[in-house]
Amino acid sequence: VHSEDVFRFEKVEQLRNGHFDVIFTTTILERGFTMANLDVVVIDAHQYTQEALIQIAGRVGRKLECPTGKVLFFHEGVSMNMILAKKEIQNMNKLALKRGWIDE
Repeated sequence: VHSEDVFRFEKVEQLRNGHFDVIFTTTILERGFTMANLDVVVIDAHQYTQEALIQIAGRVGRKLECPTGKVLFFHEGVSMNMILAKKEIQNMNKLALKRGWIDE
């Protein structure tokens, strides 16, 4: 799915309805996309900023009925932005746990 895909809305709807187990997309679904039981894989993660990686990872666990999931950053190594994004997500989760916004 990409911004010029004329069938992008239909494909996203089919994903939501369980017709796809996997979908490959650009960052077009980085914002405003919420779905239960979602895991995210970021290919060539080194090219994204810390903020973009956090935003992309934020698609996971947004539904109360499925508050967890996996986020995988793929690259030939580990970039500083990948490390910083992971650390920030962990810190935000600790704060949310402390404030009672999430359960362990």
